[in-house]
Amino acid sequence: MMFGSPAEQRKITLDLIRHGEPEGGVRYRGSIDDPLSESGWQQMRFATEQAMAAGTCWDAIISSPMQRCQAFASELAQARKLPLTVQPDLRELCFGELEGLTPKDAWAQYPELLQRLWEDPELHTPPGGELFTEFSARISASLDQILASPPGDHILVVVHGGVIRSALSHFIHLTPKDSFRVDVPYAGMTRFKIYLEEDGQYNAALSFINRFTGKP
Repeated sequence: MMFGSPAEQRKITLDLIRHGEPEGGVRYRGSIDDPLSESGWQQMRFATEQAMAAGTCWDAIISSPMQRCQAFASELAQARKLPLTVQPDLRELCFGELEGLTPKDAWAQYPELLQRLWEDPELHTPPGGELFTEFSARISASLDQILASPPGDHILVVVHGGVIRSALSHFIHLTPKDSFRVDVPYAGMTRFKIYLEEDGQYNAALSFINRFTGKP
């Protein structure tokens, strides 16, 4: 499906990949800046190698500033001789008092809060955490900034699970509640095709979710 005539459009492919497993295991990790574990490095290398083996050829890489994203983005950019841009506003949602807790511990300490977050993340925020509406606005603005001056026609964006869910809301209008229910595994890649118009407006289409994950 085309959204306009080819003469009016530039097509941009955005591949959003979640970082691999960080050190410290599964826990609420928004502002905590853990590095990738050895398994996390392997997941990222495997996923991107699978993508390239399938014919993917990136023109540029953009990364969250968190080291679980930026360290691998730097390695890949150097290996493939690609320009790398670190975009501060692509960092993950801050979970406030949930930061550092495992899911089991979080449910033991904050069962009512987590149930409310699951039911409607827009209306509920962990104590000391970032408002979900502010997070969504930050991610939407950051994605639009990329598209206002794209560094290439096929861009790899190394980010977080929450950022990818927010991108689904921004580009294909999933509600935050629905996007919360999308599983985003470590090193899972989600692709959007963006059709830019001459006036700066655009239309977006989802190509796939969670392809080329870090699992052999």
